[in-house]
Amino acid sequence: RAPISPRQGSAGSVHALERTVIGTDWARGVRTPTDGALGRRDRRVALYGFKGGVGRTTATAVLARHLAGTGRCVLVVDLDLESPGVSNLLEDPAGLPRHGIVDHLIEGGVGNADGLELVARSSALPVDGNGEVWLAPAGGRPLERGGEPYDYLAKLNRIYSDLAGLNPGDGDRPFAARLEEAIAACEDQVTELSRRPDVVLLDSRAGMHDIAAVTLTHLSGLALLFAVDNPSTWEGYEMLFKQWQQRPALARELRERLRIVAAMFHSAGDAKRLPALRDRAQQLFADTLYDQLDTDDEGDELYHPPVEDDDAPHAPIPILFGNDLVGLDPLRSRDWPELPFVEAAYRTFTTTVERLLPPPHLAPESS
Repeated sequence: RAPISPRQGSAGSVHALERTVIGTDWARGVRTPTDGALGRRDRRVALYGFKGGVGRTTATAVLARHLAGTGRCVLVVDLDLESPGVSNLLEDPAGLPRHGIVDHLIEGGVGNADGLELVARSSALPVDGNGEVWLAPAGGRPLERGGEPYDYLAKLNRIYSDLAGLNPGDGDRPFAARLEEAIAACEDQVTELSRRPDVVLLDSRAGMHDIAAVTLTHLSGLALLFAVDNPSTWEGYEMLFKQWQQRPALARELRERLRIVAAMFHSAGDAKRLPALRDRAQQLFADTLYDQLDTDDEGDELYHPPVEDDDAPHAPIPILFGNDLVGLDPLRSRDWPELPFVEAAYRTFTTTVERLLPPPHLAPESS
């Protein structure tokens, strides 16, 4: 914010505020992580859709339950701060922690984040075996009657700007770094309360928002890009990929961490639908993030997977869609993940993502 000098003799003043955070992180290079931070990132999965309404949040909950069913400790972080939703699928309001991601972004910015209660173990998602699902919500638990109201909107309005360092001589503390600190604090709390998370699911904001930019470029090891085969989806992803294409080193670092998810895919009727979506996705990657085959480079081997490569970033992971899912209300039926048509719709998605993850941490030996 910079003051603008008023005319001589005037009584008022005008300030100009340039909000530079929006858009800056899509083409910002990935910071080289330390060994510890790299290990954290490899266990984080970003779930992102350029367009909303593609079932990303429900898929996050289903994936969390599946991975917990394999014995993993799963942490779900709600990063859809403008439209939180996954918390409702994992926990009743009374069971939420006192604080959320927005609280850490605010208090951490002024060095006052110690003591925040950021995570709660899910009691609403049925899990068999010794697996666990933990939740780090966007906002904290509303206070009981008579307490000070939890003003989420006021908190949300304060989180995005880059901040100056806490001490003289410190560098700036960009939003990306503060969001990394918030997620790491949630992981550390789960470790203190139970055990180290085997996987962290980041339910990201949709669209060209900087939360999504930070989540995809800085925070996650695997990024699942939800796509519906329509022009607006591909135009959006093309715009995003071209931002990364402007930074070749960033594009090379990101491309093999991406996987397309065929969201809400209608399996009945046309057997050509999935191959058509695969073709569109491969063409998008070929035009932007894959190496160009017509170059004269004779150095490193070119990275340009063919259309039929099932392990390539463009190979779509389908989530089936049927009429039974239309009337599904997860808030009214807590056993919804166990319904046969839900398990059938998400089976390929959950098992494929599990295969792409690092193995669980070794459990400590009992004394």
